[in-house]
Amino acid sequence: MEKEKVEGYILNYIYEASDSLYKVCKIMTKDDEELTIVGSFPRLEDGLTYQFIGKMNEHPKFGKQFVVETYEIGNSFSKEGLVIYLSSDKFKGIGVKLASNIIDALGTDCIQKIIDDKSSLDKVKGLNDQKKDLIYEVVKANYLTDDVFIKLYGFGLTPKMAGKIYEAYGLDAANLIEENPYILIKEVDGFGFKKCDLLAMNLNFKENDERRLKAAITYTINYVCYQNGFTFLTHEQVINSAINLLNNNPNILKEEFENALNDLIKKGLLVNEDERIFDSVLYKAECDLAIKIDKIKKSTSKVFLKDDVEDSLGYVEENLKINYTPLQREAIINSLSNKLSIITGGPGTGKSTILKGILYTYANLLNSSITDDLIQFNVLLVSPTGRAAKRMTEVTNFKASTIHKALGYGYDKGFSFNEFNLLPKKLIIVDEASMLDIELAKNLFDAISNDAQIILVGDANQLPSVSPGNVLVDLINSNVFKTTKLTQIMRQAEDSQIIKLSHMILNENILYNIFSTKKDLFFYNFDTKDVIDGIFKILDRFVEKGGDLVKDIQVLAPMYAGIAGIDEINRRIQERYNKESKMIVRDNQVFKVNDKVLQLKNDTNLDIMNGDIGKIIDIVKIEEKDYLLIDFDNKLATYSAQDLDNLKLGYAISIHKSQGSEFENVILPILPSYKIMLKKKIIYTAVTRAKKKLILVGKLEALDYAIKTLDPIRQTALYNRLVDANKLSIDNRIFDPEIPFDTLGEYDMEGITPYTFMEN
Repeated sequence: MEKEKVEGYILNYIYEASDSLYKVCKIMTKDDEELTIVGSFPRLEDGLTYQFIGKMNEHPKFGKQFVVETYEIGNSFSKEGLVIYLSSDKFKGIGVKLASNIIDALGTDCIQKIIDDKSSLDKVKGLNDQKKDLIYEVVKANYLTDDVFIKLYGFGLTPKMAGKIYEAYGLDAANLIEENPYILIKEVDGFGFKKCDLLAMNLNFKENDERRLKAAITYTINYVCYQNGFTFLTHEQVINSAINLLNNNPNILKEEFENALNDLIKKGLLVNEDERIFDSVLYKAECDLAIKIDKIKKSTSKVFLKDDVEDSLGYVEENLKINYTPLQREAIINSLSNKLSIITGGPGTGKSTILKGILYTYANLLNSSITDDLIQFNVLLVSPTGRAAKRMTEVTNFKASTIHKALGYGYDKGFSFNEFNLLPKKLIIVDEASMLDIELAKNLFDAISNDAQIILVGDANQLPSVSPGNVLVDLINSNVFKTTKLTQIMRQAEDSQIIKLSHMILNENILYNIFSTKKDLFFYNFDTKDVIDGIFKILDRFVEKGGDLVKDIQVLAPMYAGIAGIDEINRRIQERYNKESKMIVRDNQVFKVNDKVLQLKNDTNLDIMNGDIGKIIDIVKIEEKDYLLIDFDNKLATYSAQDLDNLKLGYAISIHKSQGSEFENVILPILPSYKIMLKKKIIYTAVTRAKKKLILVGKLEALDYAIKTLDPIRQTALYNRLVDANKLSIDNRIFDPEIPFDTLGEYDMEGITPYTFMEN
């Protein structure tokens, strides 16, 4: 369809988005007719004529609108329009009379004359040098902005894309993109390799351009590592996967990929260690963590004697009237008589009770009380997530925080506590340690003094971190940490069918009559197309009995996409159960008052962390802009339109996002359509999130498939570095010569599937 053109000048701005360049304007066309235009473009100059290119549209509510796809500076200006422009607020001290003098002296093409030659303003009466400089600088800046956008549109970018790029780079945007469009992958949200590659082709890049090959290689490494949790790829995997990314183009020689890879290594962006290729950041994190752990291990600082710990533990048991099992006693004694220790075990094995025992025994060893300043100052309790930290506080009656908060995570994404400014703590306990990725673990250990004691607590059978690394498992396997494995289910947990099911999953053998008890564990058979209606039946009964959809029940699912994916479940639950009319719509996502929402990223400004769940309590206007007021466990946060990129509806959340959390009641859809994500650890993690009731809906064959499908082994080198820090050779634990992009699972990266990530 041929594009339409309209020419005119801006009369007024009806609406301007606060977080993008989207605008609704009224213009006066050259035929002296008023017309509404909509689109993403910079604020255009009052009075100047522009040619808008796009298409006419009939809006069902607002009527006739012209949708702008690009624009050009007009070839001719009217005297009236130029007077409005030159006497506007941009030109301080230039009134209507001086503006008229400029046009009379230079003509209606005065703008171009001023840009071409500032001295042309010498012909205008009443202008001093200061006003001449002002006019020249403002006119030039405005035209440069327009010129940048016109160039960006010429590259084949949509107005929204061009707006994002301009916001990132300003007047340098067009030049930087012409030089290397692949910089957008890391620097501007919404640009993946495919989108940047298309842009490069529009700019006539050669198929074998070195910049293209380098981008394919670095994108491959980052994409695979952050999707699969690897810290490295083999040399063969990197080359073959990069070739695959460029569609096995016969016009690009393998040797050219090798040359591009070698140059990236030479420049320090990638690291080659015994034919294993690391991103330099992940390489440094892994090496630094291994070195720091070795320093703590070799530190000569004293630890408590085993006999003294046993005596203090006996005193604590007597005073707290607790009888720890032999294995629990062993865990407490090992933890306090070693510099580095790990306690690992599944649900119902008493990890929480042990935490309390460790704190009270530690206080007794120092002849102190758990509430004394000495203990409060010496001890740090942390967890990767806010919800896990809150649960840790409830269990121990001792304040816990997220790792980010304890380290002083700042606006610059740095930490105030680091290798140069150590934490003043002697005993550090990390709960939910299975969630530690290599970079977070490195930052935490960097900030710990060599004479501190460190206790990691977690379930090694749970999902590992979403980001690269397999920290807890690698630490356990290395034997550098004194590890206690809890295997006995505590007496108070023996009646839990949920806990029994979790152990059956670990043993890969489910006795399906476990679902017949209908005490705390239920299964309902539904096909994929009917599963949301099945969830509704459960929620209807739940709501009728006074249940709260925000506080009391949680749907967990492994995938965002599909007719039974998280996004569709959320949409339909909102539609059915939240009839509020007060709402904000952003990028096809609707947020209403009373909605349950999930935070997707750490936000230091709001002090809300990745995985926090809240409730929208109001939508208010502040200076004519809409804001959400959200209650996150009694912590109020105000969200602007821009902050909404970090929110999703939270009635259903991914199993990855549920790590570190517990919920009173859990609904777990399990379907053959989730096959790409059905793995033993993901189902085990989901099951162990439920405290009181677990309701599975779907197909038992999908459950059976999941428990017999192991997660692929993560390619990491921490274990080898800990076992022999000087050993460069790393066992190749994965033998795939290529990591095909279309087989990567739908890991929880802000709701993006591998396919949509590739198409960005």
